[in-house]
Amino acid sequence: MKTNVTGRGHGRPREVPGKDMQVHIGRQPILNRAGKIFGYELLFRNGSVNGAMVTDNTQATASVMVNALNNIGITRLIGDKMGFINVDDRVLDSGIVELLPSSMTVLELLETVEIDERVLTLCSETRKKGYRFALDDLVAYEAVVESMFRIASYVKVDLMGTDRKELPNLVGRLKKHDVKLLAEKVETQEDFEVCRGLGFDYFQGYFFEKPSIISAKSISPTQMVLLQLSRILAREEEFFVIETLFRKNPELHIKLLQFMNSAAFYTAQKINSIRQAISLLGYRNLQKWVTLLLFAGEGYDTRSAPLFERAVVRGRMMELLAARITRDNSATDMAFITGVLSLVDALFQTPLEDILNDFNLTEEIHGALLHRHGVLGEIITIIETLEQENYGELLARLRDVHMTPDEIYAIENNAIVEYESMSGM
Repeated sequence: MKTNVTGRGHGRPREVPGKDMQVHIGRQPILNRAGKIFGYELLFRNGSVNGAMVTDNTQATASVMVNALNNIGITRLIGDKMGFINVDDRVLDSGIVELLPSSMTVLELLETVEIDERVLTLCSETRKKGYRFALDDLVAYEAVVESMFRIASYVKVDLMGTDRKELPNLVGRLKKHDVKLLAEKVETQEDFEVCRGLGFDYFQGYFFEKPSIISAKSISPTQMVLLQLSRILAREEEFFVIETLFRKNPELHIKLLQFMNSAAFYTAQKINSIRQAISLLGYRNLQKWVTLLLFAGEGYDTRSAPLFERAVVRGRMMELLAARITRDNSATDMAFITGVLSLVDALFQTPLEDILNDFNLTEEIHGALLHRHGVLGEIITIIETLEQENYGELLARLRDVHMTPDEIYAIENNAIVEYESMSGM
């Protein structure tokens, strides 16, 4: 075997995860005429310093979406407000914007997009799905202005790039269309008063607040895993094939559970297994989710991380022990995901209770993870006692469930062998 995945012989292991990283997103408020927050523009940031050099618009948009939906959480970012996100035609064509909740998303079409019949059709089809558009460079749309105004709900006017003497005429022309006007780069009280007097509906700029940086920790699946999953989904393989790939890669579990609890796909139905989560999303939405991760440049080497290996082994041990102790299929279904998530606090180096707020888990799993309640909590404790080589307590706990040390060692060995065979697939 290549690793001692359970950490035995060293007490409670203290492995450091493989490649995790700090992710960042910029957020600037958009205010209404009463000075109340109407929404936020979400901005690409590749560091904790305000501002970013964008070299790939598609990747920048995908990064914002991944951080909003997966790594940080869209509710934390915008609450019940509107979220403005920059998009180009490639993003629209990919369909990944459909992962965002249409009721609270405004798609801001980048001025670099060349407007033609294909783009107009893309915008029109996206609008029919409930998404709203904002335009922010009128010059770019001059040749097709009427078509774009029929699609757009908001027009952004850059005060820094507009002749103030021409501003009243520009506003007069825009107000002939059924759009809301948003003044951006409002720098002073005078700017605000002038724009409000001219009838602007919304306001954004340094006068109110500079973009703030919100950060979180992310653990990403490997690029090869994402590509493999994308191919499986494209072929519409049986669900058990998809589930097998998830079982080998606990980081996929974590990312998917975070996404399942996002505003886009939140469901009152509690998650009790990865199979159920996959079934709820379906092939099409899973494909879009994987495409989004690939566009965002997600994919880091987690194979060298002992905690990921141990999470898979612990999940399989949980499954085997639940089958042996309970003879209850529902407990067995919940056991694998419980075992994997029992190490999530170490993976994120964050309190477990904070992390579980991002997951919509059943009470049985939640109670087992937080308080070691129920049969699942008892099984986690048995495995932890084994890993810590606390044999006196282990023997007592095994007697309670009518098991012998030889049985638990055999289960541990089987789980390790299965992991090794899966890793070679």
